[in-house]
Amino acid sequence: MFYFVYFDPKEGVTRDNIVKAYSKYAEYFRNKVPQFSYIGLYGRNALLGSRPHYVAIWEFSNYSDLDEWNRVFGSDKKGQKLARELRNLTIDWEAKIMSKLA
Repeated sequence: MFYFVYFDPKEGVTRDNIVKAYSKYAEYFRNKVPQFSYIGLYGRNALLGSRPHYVAIWEFSNYSDLDEWNRVFGSDKKGQKLARELRNLTIDWEAKIMSKLA
């Protein structure tokens, strides 16, 4: 299964700002919750359509892995701080769990 996270930058936030913040966040949680494999952060090169500007993709095996992520995140002050730093740069968050069909 794949966890897709979609978001846009706040006005004035650069691609470099997003990459640095998300890279720190991903590196931290990749080590804290190894059940999740970080596939990558993708950014639009051509702004066709309205959104999203960025997509982060994580892979995991079971729905129970989401419970573990929530358990870790709920008590992890450093992880929460990294998430706040990222949220301060972004707007319009959406997340979806999807399965590869073909």
